[in-house]
Amino acid sequence: MKNRFTVTATGDSLFTADIPEEYFNGDFKEISAFMKDAEVRMTNLETNVGEYGDFPGSYSGGTWLNVTPEDFEGLYRFGFNYYSTANNHCMDYSFHGLYSTLDNLDKKGVAHSGTGRSLEEASAPAIVKVNGKSVALIAVDTSFNPASKAGEATNKMKGRPGVNYVGFNAYYPITKEQYEQMKAIAKTSKVNAYDELMINGGFALEPPAGVYRFGGTNFCYDGSKNRTECVKKDKERLIKSIEKAKKEHDLVILSVHCHAIGEENHEDVPDFLVELSKAAIDAGASAVIGTGTHQLRPIEIYKDCPIFYSLGDFFYQGMRVKELPADFMEKYGVDKNATAWEGLMARSKNNTIGLQVHKCNFMTVLPKMIFEDGKLTSLEMLPVIAGFNKEGKFEGLPYTAKGDEAKEIFDVLTRLSKPYGTELSFIDGKVLLNK
Repeated sequence: MKNRFTVTATGDSLFTADIPEEYFNGDFKEISAFMKDAEVRMTNLETNVGEYGDFPGSYSGGTWLNVTPEDFEGLYRFGFNYYSTANNHCMDYSFHGLYSTLDNLDKKGVAHSGTGRSLEEASAPAIVKVNGKSVALIAVDTSFNPASKAGEATNKMKGRPGVNYVGFNAYYPITKEQYEQMKAIAKTSKVNAYDELMINGGFALEPPAGVYRFGGTNFCYDGSKNRTECVKKDKERLIKSIEKAKKEHDLVILSVHCHAIGEENHEDVPDFLVELSKAAIDAGASAVIGTGTHQLRPIEIYKDCPIFYSLGDFFYQGMRVKELPADFMEKYGVDKNATAWEGLMARSKNNTIGLQVHKCNFMTVLPKMIFEDGKLTSLEMLPVIAGFNKEGKFEGLPYTAKGDEAKEIFDVLTRLSKPYGTELSFIDGKVLLNK
């Protein structure tokens, strides 16, 4: 008998505030009905879960994100049984914020992975049991602050809390003529003087052949490098985790959080993300669920396994953050004791710029996938819009897209996915994969 699993997955749940009961009595019901028969229901928790009062971290993923345990109950009611915690906001409230998030998820008894008290814990898969079988879910962040990286234990030292990560190197393409011009500029400006001292002292490495480092940025002048490439040791560590999980479990799914772009906009898939996603499937993963960028990216079917390069935002409550630290206020010229709303309005120039003013950041799909013996046999997607232009407590909540709005989401996803050989249909308000 075939191993058969039904899985749903969302993009980012950028969740920071309460949900009104009216929502659960209305629009929530259709989304819930679509999800409820799936055995694995996964989301990316792009926030911390904890009480305010402790100190914020010295850096954030852009905005310091947190939701109280009381307000988290709203997201919990969606019935997710797996949460990825690997994202650029996992250390917004430093180590105690990370611990609080893990503890609160553990109290709920839900599976989670991607962060931990050491790299061993952060990189370990979460396990969801399904009818006597097991699904392993691994989560990794590629858009991390270096200070958030989890560390391995040694014989003498404990592991470091943080996020499971895969880094990438960028190599910007230039011509040989531009390379010669850069060398001349570096010679007169001394922009590379410190880097050269570090290399000569053994504290830094020479760039690879065909690569010129100018002011700390790598440029490739001979065409030998992709624009971005995975850090080899990080990728190998992840692949070993997937291979091990495949031997021990019936299905393996990888969640990848990535904000990097290919060239000019958020729709462009970076080379390293394609490299990483296909390597994961080659190693035994049956699906790659991309999150991070706040827009939809293409869907690719590789070896009968789906790669969602980004599912965009399922929730977007970025303008409902309740508290922000002095660091944020000072950056935007606001008094340190101002309200979070005042700080957010300063950053958004009175709500005229930012993620919240662009509809593309609120458009997503909720996929329902059926796997048999590790391969995708069916893909149906519900078009969803995260409360664009809704007011008050309804802003940023997921709603089933209808009519022209649903067709708009289908058209965007079709345009993005067609170059990857993925053909889609729009039937009865849903997006279907043409097999």
